[in-house]
Amino acid sequence: MSNTESSQSNSSSESILIGNWIQLTRVLLFSASIITIYLALLALTQGGDVPGCGPDSGCDKVLKSQWAYLLGVPVSIPGLCLYLVFLLKTFSIKNHNLLTNNKKNIRSLNALTLCAFAVIGAGIWFIGIQALVIKAFCPFCCTAHALAMTAAVIFLARAGIIAESLKVNINITGGILAMTALIALIAGTQYIFPKQKPAAKIVELTNSKTNSVAQNNQKKITSQPDQNNNAAVKENDKETPFPIPKTKLSLITSKLPIIGNRKAKNRIAVLFDYTCHHCRTLHSYIRQTIPKYENKLSCIMVPMPLDNKCNPLIKTTQKDHINACNYAKICLAVHQISPEKYDEFDNWLFSNHNSAKPLSTVRNYAERILGKNILDKTINSQSVLDQIATNIEIYNLNSTNGGTTIMPQTIIKNRVMFGPPPSAQALENILIQILDLK
Repeated sequence: MSNTESSQSNSSSESILIGNWIQLTRVLLFSASIITIYLALLALTQGGDVPGCGPDSGCDKVLKSQWAYLLGVPVSIPGLCLYLVFLLKTFSIKNHNLLTNNKKNIRSLNALTLCAFAVIGAGIWFIGIQALVIKAFCPFCCTAHALAMTAAVIFLARAGIIAESLKVNINITGGILAMTALIALIAGTQYIFPKQKPAAKIVELTNSKTNSVAQNNQKKITSQPDQNNNAAVKENDKETPFPIPKTKLSLITSKLPIIGNRKAKNRIAVLFDYTCHHCRTLHSYIRQTIPKYENKLSCIMVPMPLDNKCNPLIKTTQKDHINACNYAKICLAVHQISPEKYDEFDNWLFSNHNSAKPLSTVRNYAERILGKNILDKTINSQSVLDQIATNIEIYNLNSTNGGTTIMPQTIIKNRVMFGPPPSAQALENILIQILDLK
């Protein structure tokens, strides 16, 4: 072969490695890495609370599930490492001449092939988990996986040409087996060593005569209280209002249902949405804890629907929260009509904390214990609508002051606990510490 032919051969071989395809591969991997860095930082600093993703959104469900962690470490971190290794390794074949550094190029090819199969395997696993187990999707996660998997497919499509130039064979079977083994390893690790439930975020808010949110920027949601409130509620008007920390707002406890003794020395308030699974979890813990401190502890139930039909703070209603406004109205109506029957209703409503009862079933039960006509009249009464508006405003202020929109929100003296604690015992320990329960 002449020097000219050799030079042309080398140039042709080199173009196999540094053509437009590899530039596209690098761009895709770099983009996936940026998204993954963002998710990793949020997981480490905010527990996976993604700006723009509301409570019980796809992001919220995915990033706070056990499947978002591997041996207690956010999966975004090992994912980022894989993407970066893949990306950096693409540069290792650029600076070699295929013919003069054949062994180095073969090693690079093998490493890149393994990376590509690993990326595809991880993508299949985590997208599959979202689709089949969590049944919700995180757009950030899915985008990162899609970008990286596309880069892997592009590389594998060119790998055969590179291997032919190097006069070697790509072990496709070995790559598939390695991918399968990786999926099995991740699945087994996540199943056998699931992430422990995270501790609730507790934010201390000092009491103040003014809201921390600038009044001129604060959207006014509440309206004037209905002067024609139900007589059953008026009986308890002398109850001490429950102050909201760092605001000038207070809950009029006579207008809200309470679990436990209304005259208990220690009171907490829970902003909840019956359609929120985290809220139902916390409710079960509350029901387990209050009987231990009979007449010493009570919980004010504050319905706060995550539904844009009545909550202007919610831009898009998640599937799970459709009809959340109706559930909230029924809860408040039951209490307003017959406070003494609310405990029975609440016990029945939350009898299964794993899933929400159908709205029609809840409505029928309320009609049976109260009567259809009076329920219909009360559900859309001004007093119910005003109370929901007040609850929404408190949620907005808590979220702003606490720096997170996580639900449920439990107000304990001058603190707000965002999300449920990991267990009933953990809740009890928190209450003992803050309230000095004995």
